[in-house]
Amino acid sequence: MTIVTDSHTSGGQEDDRLAEIQSCFADVDGIRTHYLAAGEGRPLVLLHGGAWGECARTAWMPVIGVLAVRHRVIAPDWLGFGETDKIVDFADRAGRMLAHLAALLRRLGIGSADMIGLSMGGAHLLRDQAGDRPRLDVKRMVLVSAGGPPVSGGARQALADFDGTMESMRAQVRLAFADPAWAADDEFVRARHAEATRPGAYAAFASLFLPVPLAARPAPEPAGDDAAPEDPVPYSRITVPTLVTAGAADRLKPPGYAGRVAAAIPDARLAVFDGCGHCPQLEAAGPWNAAVLGFLAEEEP
Repeated sequence: MTIVTDSHTSGGQEDDRLAEIQSCFADVDGIRTHYLAAGEGRPLVLLHGGAWGECARTAWMPVIGVLAVRHRVIAPDWLGFGETDKIVDFADRAGRMLAHLAALLRRLGIGSADMIGLSMGGAHLLRDQAGDRPRLDVKRMVLVSAGGPPVSGGARQALADFDGTMESMRAQVRLAFADPAWAADDEFVRARHAEATRPGAYAAFASLFLPVPLAARPAPEPAGDDAAPEDPVPYSRITVPTLVTAGAADRLKPPGYAGRVAAAIPDARLAVFDGCGHCPQLEAAGPWNAAVLGFLAEEEP
């Protein structure tokens, strides 16, 4: 199946030569795994977030064609999302997802790669790169609305309130995007709704909100000197060149979090996009593409 990116929403001056996007499947250790693929050259892996209805298509379609002009782009559906099998590891959800991603990249013959992680995707990248034994060989890393304390309080409750209806999905889009035009876009809302209501998708995502008895909760690990108590990521352990991108009007993250994350990661860059919410790669596709492509094109230090 071939999908051509809409040049109106992709942004950038390279729209007249956008790469074609292929919808592909791979068997990864018995797991049917879906991913989008486009372009040639240095590998670039796009990791979508974890909101209701998010997958490679809904998170990245308007920007893949531009990014793939210079890169071999792979945008997988995480384990449990999109068209990938709905499997949830309740003992180590993130660890299982990272292991599955690493296995997919091996299956595709991809070793070292640039990687971009949106929200949950960026959080998983941070966990991997700050860990003792990273599974992913990352050359350059771009975070999109990732890092800082996890979504909590009223924002977390608002995410949990999705009831499976179109209007409830419209409320989810309204929460994530600063520009009300996105929530008014019936086609976009319908696409997110379709992904959120695939067989198994609702149950997989809803399991994130299952209550855990106090006695069964693991003791919190002490935070390092470079992380606030509510944000235990040891950012100083990250050694890959990093660009932190964020929307200035993000309702899901605390004000100023992106600057604090960028300051905590050695030599990280920061790009904040005015008038954007949690998805600046969509709300500011042109400027976001330019910032990311410029960063990825820099010579190794």
